[in-house]
Amino acid sequence: MSPAPKPGRREAICEAVFELLGEVGYDRMSMDAVAARARASKATIYRGWPTKPDLVMDAFEHRFGGPFEPQDTGTLRGDLMALLTAACHVANSPDGDVMTGLMTAATRNPELAETFRRCVYEAKQSAYDTIVRRAVERGELPEGATSDLLHEILHAMVLNRTMWHEGPLDESFATRVVDRVLLPVLRQPA
Repeated sequence: MSPAPKPGRREAICEAVFELLGEVGYDRMSMDAVAARARASKATIYRGWPTKPDLVMDAFEHRFGGPFEPQDTGTLRGDLMALLTAACHVANSPDGDVMTGLMTAATRNPELAETFRRCVYEAKQSAYDTIVRRAVERGELPEGATSDLLHEILHAMVLNRTMWHEGPLDESFATRVVDRVLLPVLRQPA
């Protein structure tokens, strides 16, 4: 990728991407529309982001940051509640609507799917690994416990509830998912 635009220009472009994704969705958002919204030249857009998935994921990373360090509450349950509560908060926001739209678009666009997986799913895996590692160190989980299913199940539960509007993504939902699904899955022998 070519050098990114200057920080202030990059921020304006990334904000324009999220505005347009919220208004028209991924399929109808164009690089030209981003340039117009951000008051940037088309050359700036194409020089910084050769493809639409690259542009969208850079905007996503700008909005949410890259990898993150999960909160250490001192207990596995507390860490999972903090993580799921944060995920529900994002899912309940306009940004959550954008993410749901991107996931839907990714089912029809292999390039977006791969970019989304790399920048969203894989980048966050270390946080799940950290939660499980801390729990093992505290003796809450057995040696050899992994975060493989944790990551997949947590996202599936939030996405399913979001997609089917089966109820609010609130503390009650988070408590049920942590206590009835995530903790039992993590405590199963490897």
